[in-house]
Amino acid sequence: MNARPCVCRAALPADETLCPRCRAATSGRLRRLPALYRLLQHELQPAAGGPSYGRVRLVEAPLPVAADVLTLRGPGGIVGVLEDWWSAMQASRCGSAPVIAGTYNDRVTAAATRLAFHLDYVVTWDQGGQFAIEIRRLDERALAIVCPADTAERGTRLGPCPAENPDGTLCGAVLRHYRSSSAVTCPWCEVVYPPSSWAHLKEWIDHDRDQGHEEAPLLAG
Repeated sequence: MNARPCVCRAALPADETLCPRCRAATSGRLRRLPALYRLLQHELQPAAGGPSYGRVRLVEAPLPVAADVLTLRGPGGIVGVLEDWWSAMQASRCGSAPVIAGTYNDRVTAAATRLAFHLDYVVTWDQGGQFAIEIRRLDERALAIVCPADTAERGTRLGPCPAENPDGTLCGAVLRHYRSSSAVTCPWCEVVYPPSSWAHLKEWIDHDRDQGHEEAPLLAG
């Protein structure tokens, strides 16, 4: 078997299709895609619904919706691409067909998790390079919507999300305020903090200062 370069043009051993850097990047994208899929829900119909103080229950939004977002969240989008690659990988290994069940959120998480788990095989699979390219494109498309380059994508750092997980632990994901949005939304647990709740939010964040979290400058005033 002749050696061929990685998708990034780096030299590879004869039995591999991805270099360590591309493997690590693909692993990170697979871990991020389920979160991006959830965040795209908010881009379907930005004006729909009122403030939420608990975990958002994701449902399909009625039309009209943003077509590019609907494409990514629809059957042929993120879930379809991940499940197609999951099926192809299993078939190439003579394994059993994936069990597809649950909501789209569940399916995206399941497919991304299984693909990430089998990256040891993917880096030796003859389709590994094309797989990495498609995952990168999918990740970039979703990121371009969730964190558009023409806005201050880093936003103003507020501090750790004080929402509680079902097991009683704190979420702790970094909250940021973006100029294009009036509310603050946790990128992980999806709790939404409208301006009317910011006084309480600052108190909760300040309560965690002893753990080394920084003060929320936007809320201080």
